[in-house]
Amino acid sequence: MRDLIEIARELIRTPSLSGEEREITYLIRDLLGEYGVDKVFIDEYGNVIGVRKGDLGGSIVFEGHMDHVPPGDPSNWKYDPYGAVVVDNKVYGRGAVDMKGAIASMIYSIKDLRDKDIPSTYYVFVPYEEISEGTLFGKALEETLGIKPDLVVLGEATNLNLHRGHRGRAVIETVFHGVSAHASMPDQGLNALKALSKFIDLLTRYSDKLPYHSILGRSSVEPTVVDCSPRSPPMIPDLCRLMIDYRMVVSETRDSIVAYLETIAKTLVNEGLVIDIEISIAVEEAVMWTGKHVSIEHYYPPWINEDHDLLEKILGIIREHRPCATLGVWRFSTDGVYSAGKAGVPTIGVGPGMEELAHKPNEYVVLGDLEIASRIYTGIVHGFREIITR
Repeated sequence: MRDLIEIARELIRTPSLSGEEREITYLIRDLLGEYGVDKVFIDEYGNVIGVRKGDLGGSIVFEGHMDHVPPGDPSNWKYDPYGAVVVDNKVYGRGAVDMKGAIASMIYSIKDLRDKDIPSTYYVFVPYEEISEGTLFGKALEETLGIKPDLVVLGEATNLNLHRGHRGRAVIETVFHGVSAHASMPDQGLNALKALSKFIDLLTRYSDKLPYHSILGRSSVEPTVVDCSPRSPPMIPDLCRLMIDYRMVVSETRDSIVAYLETIAKTLVNEGLVIDIEISIAVEEAVMWTGKHVSIEHYYPPWINEDHDLLEKILGIIREHRPCATLGVWRFSTDGVYSAGKAGVPTIGVGPGMEELAHKPNEYVVLGDLEIASRIYTGIVHGFREIITR
């Protein structure tokens, strides 16, 4: 059997961009089989799933995503992003913290599971999460396995603390309709790009008035992508598209978010700066590495685990291995948007690595933290009877 560090390095050395996870899926399938699950398979969506049968009744799902974001400019890296170089007790590489280190620790933890007095334990590793969190996890639990587990453990980076939720996310498509004209005669048209610019300015001005949650923090709204047509330097564009990243707290809904943005849009229409502004949640048709088509609406609800008894018991298990562990929330979004936000399954997160290293050059995870994470995952399975007892 490969040891924990070998597993982590092999995963990091295997590129797995979203939609291109075939190679790492088969690698993880083989590793799960090597470490002793009772059953392992790949479903039609490209999820790899391992099952360790238990005799207690009830079930736990350990979950992580196999894909990673692009490395970006290689000159910003001290080491090859796919080299899995080990320096000063850290392994460097794209996906080290987000989240191949956690996947390695979850797989390695299987070897220490007892044969008796444990629940059925599922290991679910999904593709395409960096594009659409929760979507493929939902397919795995609802369609492939048909289960609603008692507990989901996410391996996203928490620096080995216990995380209980995060803000939700929506990708908003905003389309501005103006009137084209020669750029030398701007008074003859309505410049959709100017309207878009003022829309962004208003978003910025009102940002401190967005809803606030005592634990999750304040909602945020950020413009991310702009595209206009016609693309002609001496011509005023009559059509512009703006993509917005909106992070929401638990008091908000899809309708309330769209209504808020439409209120700002109406200001510009009423001022005569643009004919119309359409606002909607972005939708796309995605193709998984298996060739399976999946329709995606980019709306991912916020969630927070408020079962204080469950949280206290799991935090106690974590502190057996990391005494300084604290309770917190993520700043980014995770597959918990499905398990907790949509399916209502008790969900928590604990993983090696610092979340602020995600998506950055020189991403790394501390080797010793991989071992601690593995022991924590085993401890959660062995403590299942106490965790779920009310």
